[in-house]
Amino acid sequence: MTKPQEKNSGSTQGPFCVWSGIGFTNYIKLMRLRPTIRWSGMSRLISSGLLSISNSFFALFENLIFSRKVNRTKLEPPIFIIGHWRSGTTLLHNLMSMDKQFIYPNMGAMLFPSHFLLTEPVLKHVVKHLLPKQRPMDNMPVTWDLPQEDETSILLLHLMSPYLAISFSDQPEVYDRYYELDRLTPKEASLWKKTFLYFMKKLTFKSGEKKRVLLKSPTHTFRIPFLLEMFPDAQFVYIYRDPYKVYNSTLHLRRTMFGDNGFAPLDMEKLEEDMSNIYVNHLDVYERDRQIVPEGQLHEVRFEDLEEDPVGELRKLYEHLNLPDFDDLVKNMQPYLKDQKSYKKNKYEMDAAQEKKIYERWQKAFEMFGYDRLPSEALVKARVAS
Repeated sequence: MTKPQEKNSGSTQGPFCVWSGIGFTNYIKLMRLRPTIRWSGMSRLISSGLLSISNSFFALFENLIFSRKVNRTKLEPPIFIIGHWRSGTTLLHNLMSMDKQFIYPNMGAMLFPSHFLLTEPVLKHVVKHLLPKQRPMDNMPVTWDLPQEDETSILLLHLMSPYLAISFSDQPEVYDRYYELDRLTPKEASLWKKTFLYFMKKLTFKSGEKKRVLLKSPTHTFRIPFLLEMFPDAQFVYIYRDPYKVYNSTLHLRRTMFGDNGFAPLDMEKLEEDMSNIYVNHLDVYERDRQIVPEGQLHEVRFEDLEEDPVGELRKLYEHLNLPDFDDLVKNMQPYLKDQKSYKKNKYEMDAAQEKKIYERWQKAFEMFGYDRLPSEALVKARVAS
């Protein structure tokens, strides 16, 4: 029996896609992986291929100018915001990024990681007019200087990322081994580390100051041992959220992101099954690996508590991780908190059957984080905000 497929008529995120910043060599490697291509994905495929030529040229030029200085740059222990997709990592990243002791990837570093040092002064003024005002998946504001997820940068720099799923959603064997990274060959592991270190040094060099890099990516939840090997003094902040809301919102994220950035037809039944399995796996991996994080280097945040009392929850975070200058953060984030009051979340209808399915699949999360199961008989038309 043929599985249901969902059509996607085109991107809602403007002229750019995830692959707009890929270099020519990686573009050829991507094509050699033989992605399944739908007609509506052809324009992204062609435009990314054309842009890859200019990306490689600018990357080469940037390397000639900046590589020595970047390589001499010293890194401070980074902070990683982790947790499953749609658990509040973006909100936490946005809030903590207002602390001036941190630096982070902005839109330029995310979209064009191989040459943002060289091209950002120009691209910032050109590209920002082409960006959507809101993210397609959750209505969060989009601006050039807001913090962005570094996993997209990793994907573009060497392709060893689970985000290959965006264009290979029908071929999990292409991307599965890039979650925990324990199945990389020694050569691959060396390249991954070297590339990641260089990217972080570029962020630090760009700032011109000795600051800590603040990164946010759900994929890093799977890599705690790998990251601790690279950065023994790194700190982690894990955020979790009501599983019902995570389920519906992550499914919407996948539908939107894979539709707007991928090439293959969308099989929503398969996407949902894959998403559900990844969530359970992330729980198992995090439950195992949090035991190896040294005391004072990991803090956990409940999204609902952060949303209700951001100042109070961030104060606990700063005290537990022994971070300085909390009062400065509180002052800097007041305008953002004011704007958040008018933010409208997506809403999803969830009937009793859907509630039952989610609970049965993700029962471990309800028990692990202390969330109550909603009574099915009262859920005929319950609304779940993403």
